[in-house]
Amino acid sequence: CCGYGVFTADRSLLWMEGNVVSGHQLSGINVQGEGSRATLLNNEVHDCKANGFMACAQAQVFLEKNKICTNGDAGVSVCDAGTQAVVKANAISRNGLVGVYVFDGASALVEDNDLRENAHLALSVHKDCADSVVCSGNAT
Repeated sequence: CCGYGVFTADRSLLWMEGNVVSGHQLSGINVQGEGSRATLLNNEVHDCKANGFMACAQAQVFLEKNKICTNGDAGVSVCDAGTQAVVKANAISRNGLVGVYVFDGASALVEDNDLRENAHLALSVHKDCADSVVCSGNAT
């Protein structure tokens, strides 16, 4: 398969529950754009060449009880000012770089996730996001 598994842009609404997304050349799921909102529950995202899941460009996302593993870059990547993510009770492991990466002014709540066994780091929060990221209860 090629490209993104799932891609949404400005003002999109996405609800995904119980799906498998795998083997894509880019990110498995990409949600971007002002006004875009996504809820992902109980999905599996694996074996994508880039990120398992990416939120950017002022999207608002909620991820709970997903299995996100063996992707080439980050399991979950959250970037850009105005982008907000809740990443809760997920298994995010064995990704090529980090479990969860928050950067470029994004904000996130990262809570009660299993972030073990990622190649470089369980969680990476860039210094420009330090005041807008809350982490608690994660297994690292």
